[in-house]
Parts: sequence; C-alpha cells; structure tokens
Amino acid sequence: MPPSVFLSFSMEHKALVDLFRGQARNNRSGLMFRDYSIKEPVEGAWKMHAERLIRDSNATICLVGATTWQSEPVNWEIRKSVGLGKRVLAVYLQPDTVRIPAALSEIGVAPMPWDINVIVGALNEQR
Repeated sequence: MPPSVFLSFSMEHKALVDLFRGQARNNRSGLMFRDYSIKEPVEGAWKMHAERLIRDSNATICLVGATTWQSEPVNWEIRKSVGLGKRVLAVYLQPDTVRIPAALSEIGVAPMPWDINVIVGALNEQR
C-alpha cells in the first residue's frame, strides 16, 4: 500500500503545493496526500480535523516556502505529528528559502530539495 502523507504548509504557498501534488501524481509516485487547508480560524475545529488526518497518515511532509516559518498552524502540525509518533520530512518549495519553522529545528529536520523520487525514497526508507 502506498504511503499516506499529511502535508503541512502555509496557505500563501497553495499554488506551489498544488504543483507538488500534481508532480507526484504525474510521476506515479503512489503517494496519497492528506491535509486540512485552514478554512477556519486557527482556534477553530481545524485542529481536531488535522489531528485525525495526521493520525491516519504514515508520515508528515512540511512543504517549506519563504513565509512558512511564520505559520503557527504549521508548527502545531509538526509538533502534533511528532507527538503521534509520525515521521516528519521537510521539502523546500522555493530553493532560496532561508528560514524554516521552529518545530522543524526543534526536531533536527532540515528540508530536502524538491525531487519527488528522492522524497518517495526517503518515505519508503523506514516503513
């Protein structure tokens, strides 16, 4: 069964996230993506929905763009993933991104370049 992956990202990068999903689909990576794009206030029910999706996933990928480091929801999703024992990977959406979310630094995860084959390999490494 293909890995089920929770995607954590900042809504400002939705167009790049959609491109990432499309590229994974076109490469027949077999990845199944889950995310809970925030459509509600941060203090709303989104945490409950996001936690359910994280729980049902094999791993979390944080898609890191220029402003992702400022996103409290992204930091919450990363920390929740770790708390639920999920593997966390990070991928640069923009190669010139300098800052990463604090939660990634806390767990020592550095973003990798955007290469679907490498990402799939990393996900399959420790399954």
